[in-house]
Amino acid sequence: MLVKPYTPWPILLVEEGKEKNIILSDIHLGYELELVEAGISIPSQTERFKEMLLRVIEETKPDRLIILGDLKHTIPKISSKEWVDTSSFLREFEKNVETLLIIPGNHDGKISYLSSPKTIISSSRGVIIGKKEKIGLFHGHTWPSPKLFEAKMWVIGHNHPTIQFRGAFGFKTSKSIWVKAPVEVEKLVYSFLKHRGITPGKNQAPKQLLAERYNVYAKCSELVIMPAFNDLLGGIPFNVKSKNELLGPVVRSDGVLLEKAEIFLLDGTYLGTLKELEKISW
Repeated sequence: MLVKPYTPWPILLVEEGKEKNIILSDIHLGYELELVEAGISIPSQTERFKEMLLRVIEETKPDRLIILGDLKHTIPKISSKEWVDTSSFLREFEKNVETLLIIPGNHDGKISYLSSPKTIISSSRGVIIGKKEKIGLFHGHTWPSPKLFEAKMWVIGHNHPTIQFRGAFGFKTSKSIWVKAPVEVEKLVYSFLKHRGITPGKNQAPKQLLAERYNVYAKCSELVIMPAFNDLLGGIPFNVKSKNELLGPVVRSDGVLLEKAEIFLLDGTYLGTLKELEKISW
């Protein structure tokens, strides 16, 4: 199985045999309305996003397009602009890929009202893709289904990860990043079980208890946090914020070894581990 960022885009390419998937997260269609309310007027970005994604589809020719949550922006309602923009966005890509799959995020309430029967909407608890090597996909705002622990790699969005730089005159700027973090599976399973109100016995390993309760054998060893597709959103500077300030129970879990995470820019440039980047005086 081939799993790699499709540089320089905030898109993950996953190939297994003849099947090709492209994955993106955090489009937040309609975000411009929030900016207008804050006194910042910019044109709709929906057509620009369509053109970007159509270009990638033309280059990669995927069988499946997977949107990893937060297709739209407004919560809990659907704005009038989102009714138009989100529906037209989905219609465009239903014509250009064999399968369009949405894994709902926390901004995707009532998303089924905007989609047609051609679009597959999964549970927000995530899905597994791959046969020989499994990848678990979910947005990251909540814990996934226990079944996803069988996947070797988890891929999430939600945090809009960035790295913060400071110039010689003190000006700060942020760049979107990919985060690839190792996972200590026993601790990750323990955090999940604790969330479910289940505590392992004194001499019982969390993985063993997960297998007994859910018939699932945990193999998760790596977490990938995707950059946001919408480049207007800003994000969370991972080298500045503490782990407890990040979003979602998975990222904040002791099972995700963020200090050892490898950090990459969208163009593929490797910046180092997060621990190394945190040593820099900001």
